[in-house]
Amino acid sequence: MNLKMQFCLLLLLAGFFTLPAAAATSWLIAAPDEFADAGAPVLFYVVKPDGHSDWPDTLRLRMVQDNRTYEVELTAVEAATADSVRRSYRAVLSKSLSGLVRVDLAGVESNRLVLQVTASDEIKENQTDEIKAKQTGKIPETKPGRRDSVLFPAGEPALAVNEPMYFVAGGTSCGLNDATARFQFSLKYRILDPDSLPVQWCHPLSGLNFAYTQTSLWDLGEESAPFHDTSYRPSLFWQGAASGKGLMPDMLRGGYEHESNGKDGADSRGIDMFFMQPVWEIGFPDGRRLIFGPKIYGYLNKSGHNSDIQKYRGNVDWIFRYGREDGLILASLFRIGTTGRGSAQFDLSYPLRRSFFARTGGFLYLQVFKGYGESLLDYKHNSGTQVRVGFAFVR
Repeated sequence: MNLKMQFCLLLLLAGFFTLPAAAATSWLIAAPDEFADAGAPVLFYVVKPDGHSDWPDTLRLRMVQDNRTYEVELTAVEAATADSVRRSYRAVLSKSLSGLVRVDLAGVESNRLVLQVTASDEIKENQTDEIKAKQTGKIPETKPGRRDSVLFPAGEPALAVNEPMYFVAGGTSCGLNDATARFQFSLKYRILDPDSLPVQWCHPLSGLNFAYTQTSLWDLGEESAPFHDTSYRPSLFWQGAASGKGLMPDMLRGGYEHESNGKDGADSRGIDMFFMQPVWEIGFPDGRRLIFGPKIYGYLNKSGHNSDIQKYRGNVDWIFRYGREDGLILASLFRIGTTGRGSAQFDLSYPLRRSFFARTGGFLYLQVFKGYGESLLDYKHNSGTQVRVGFAFVR
């Protein structure tokens, strides 16, 4: 047994001998082995505090390494009654972990363990690339499976963020009478659990997602400040990793999306479409990342009074995102209609607080929109240049 393994074992033994006295108020966590594999299931034994009546079906496992914190879900693997002293849980460790990792329960008081985590094959390959880079002086390209990837955040829960969520206000330079606000929220839900039976039968099913995005335009300058238009966008799509080698994208997303404004009569707008979105991610040595993800779509149905919407929107959303996750991020969206008319949107954000999950935190948000179709109702109306500033929860 090498020195690192001995150190790990001593910390484990110390945890068991020093913490029983605190068992009355703290949760206890133990593992049958001090070794674990990154990206693989790990079994943990949990003892709940005295006086805690019910056993939760899930807990959160916190992992700390190199001043970075990851969280994954602990799922119960056996039934337990209120009188049960111990219950077994299982978690899948992040693929980005390697070496000594400190683990405890998140959100509750518990003891800490130290695990010796063996790198996944992907991490081993990256480490080999880094060794070669040191020998040749070349910086390896950052790929999405690596730590802090925007496309594949470690420990992403089933319910997660999708598109940016923000509230901004402003308008043109014409005055307060033209003041407007725009806000958006967007979430996605992974339909099947990675450990579910359908996924075990057919692994690609793990990439099925349902998403919902809502964007509203609010006329602050009008009497009674009415909502001008709201776009409702539910979608069902598959999302998964691609090879990322050569010109191949790092991620693929494709499926069905509906968009409508919920109005009737002359103001009714609605489209149905199939879309495909390849995404490329490039990392730079200074920590900046460039993401390019064109969303290509074909119209299945154009209900309401928008049969010529392709003249102003086209068939591709040209999407770019550039910057540092701990600093400035510039995102842009370009649309070019079949007649040459289109729009451009720029979103500049800067963090006001530390992010507590991928792309999630508090951000100062500046949005500039120019061209046609800021709302679905106005798809053939040129709104000029709109400048708004506000706050974002997700960028």
